[in-house]
Amino acid sequence: MNWEAAGAIGEIVGALGVILSLVYLATQIRVQNRESRVAAVNEWTSQWNSFLVSFAENPNLSELWSRGVHDFTSLNPTEVVQFSSQCGRLFRVGESLFDQYRQGRFDPRTWRGVQRTLEDVARFPGAKQWWPTRSHWFSDEFVALVQPWFDSTEPQRMYSEPIQPARGKD
Repeated sequence: MNWEAAGAIGEIVGALGVILSLVYLATQIRVQNRESRVAAVNEWTSQWNSFLVSFAENPNLSELWSRGVHDFTSLNPTEVVQFSSQCGRLFRVGESLFDQYRQGRFDPRTWRGVQRTLEDVARFPGAKQWWPTRSHWFSDEFVALVQPWFDSTEPQRMYSEPIQPARGKD
């Protein structure tokens, strides 16, 4: 065997090593990207669930929310802050999930469930009264998505009357 043949074999082995390294690197990047997407979705889903749990664990907040979505203007100043905070939280998480969805990091089926919830809330009279006071806080893309829901004359599909405060036993 001469030096030229040995050199050619060395180049072939080196090229195969580079190719195998690139395949390994591409596989690792793909796995890491998938794990990053899963972590992001889990974080946003956790925030969404945290929002929902706040109502289950706090009857006063549930009652305030119920009154607010039916008539924002009937709330006193403290209640306006509380209700606005909850609406802001809901739509901010929704905006973040929408961004994740647009970037392909959020499953379309899961996004559709979030979208339907936001749509239902946006159809309430109180939410329609609240939105103009805070819509400027959100991205133009998100506003373009949700504005038709707030403008819709279609009735909301959730509870139809405000929850009445619980009365203590006399």
